[in-house]
Amino acid sequence: ARSQFAFDQKRLDMSLQLSGRAPHAARCSVRRLSPRVRLTAQKCGLSQSISTVITTGNDGREDASQQPGHSKETVSKDCGEELYWDWDYDSQICYRQVGESGPAVLMVHGFGVAGWHFHRNWEDLQRDHRVWAVDLLGQGRSWPRHTVAPSAGLRYSVETWTRQLEGFLEQCVGEPAYVVGNSLGGYLAVMLAARRPDLVRGLVLLNATPFWAFRPPSGSAAARGLLWSALNWAGDGSVPVPESVRHLVEKYWWNQLRSPDTISAMLRLVYADKVGFDMALVARIVEATEHPGALDAFTSIVLSPKAELSFDELVDRLRCPVLLLYGKEDPWVRPLWGQRMKRRLPAATYLELSPAGHCPHHEAPAAVNRALRTWLAAEERVRAQGTGDQDPSEAGIGLDVGSSWEVVEADGRAIRVSHIDGRPRSVMEWLDLAVWSVLGRALGAIGRKGADTEESRTTA
Repeated sequence: ARSQFAFDQKRLDMSLQLSGRAPHAARCSVRRLSPRVRLTAQKCGLSQSISTVITTGNDGREDASQQPGHSKETVSKDCGEELYWDWDYDSQICYRQVGESGPAVLMVHGFGVAGWHFHRNWEDLQRDHRVWAVDLLGQGRSWPRHTVAPSAGLRYSVETWTRQLEGFLEQCVGEPAYVVGNSLGGYLAVMLAARRPDLVRGLVLLNATPFWAFRPPSGSAAARGLLWSALNWAGDGSVPVPESVRHLVEKYWWNQLRSPDTISAMLRLVYADKVGFDMALVARIVEATEHPGALDAFTSIVLSPKAELSFDELVDRLRCPVLLLYGKEDPWVRPLWGQRMKRRLPAATYLELSPAGHCPHHEAPAAVNRALRTWLAAEERVRAQGTGDQDPSEAGIGLDVGSSWEVVEADGRAIRVSHIDGRPRSVMEWLDLAVWSVLGRALGAIGRKGADTEESRTTA
């Protein structure tokens, strides 16, 4: 109890900092504090209406049926109006939709955030695009209404999230769309396009992670190996997770990982502009961790298996146009991953932003919006002309390979957008190419197509 109170006190301190400049973020933070601290917050004037506060029992756990994500709630202007879609597992999926005309664009966020992470992009794109931004199940405000029964077989995995995106495009968007994905969202976008090419007009990958999950795919030889067989006691990632595992994760990881200090430190690591985020962003990230199902969701993510196909195998199945839009200063998905993607997809357009980190759409929205808008317009011209196999860069993106734009952000920062051809530019990139060409083939990550592509690019 003492540990939880200390955590809640940190949350309250964060809310007090927010109250002067981000009232909605403060309300998000306050409405899910434990009862004792929430009462203090209300006395400080951080909650505008007692009706927005979730009722809790004596144990502090909230009734999922009363969550803000299960009502028609309108958030602050920068987050957009929240809409909800009923999906599997008796869940309600939160999403935003803006724009009344133009091509359909679906934006898929990375791990730990939600659809609101794209608000700096849709504010501009909605003028001539129809934009949807969806919260993945178990993140943001997309949750099952009630505790999920073991028989439901819910795993918070790439398989589940990809099925969610398939259903969302079919039932909510109602037509093929350009899919924009950041980090985990980029991985899911590739998996979606590889599985359902009929739903995807084109892909825009923003520092897409090329790997997800630790556990081998279900039914694989690796999954039957000694290590993972010995860990079967921990479950297969389905919820509810075993109580013993839940307790271990909560005791040693959970409160530390979701603390405002930890989240702020991680954001400073992955943003090139170390002051490019504020406490409102931190508060929104923390908010989702206060949902009663959040601990189970996180544990399920850790325990759930990988996809049946590797990322490279999924990439090899892509048949749609692709824009690679990568922040150069990303310490996680470093430039070599973008280079590798470009070599594997020679027809893709690769634009590199600098300085920008893991979330370029949020950190450098003006630069991303210019690149995205230009590429989408070029691709729409190609489609209108009936020459779908043509590279959009040849259809008028207006930036030759080796050239760059300079885009000035609202705060005065200058971002360089460079058109890259994918060939190694440094000793480290050449070394990476040589090692991966051998190691990737040995691991089965590089198929015949990928190996041939890498070798031909090397000798070109």
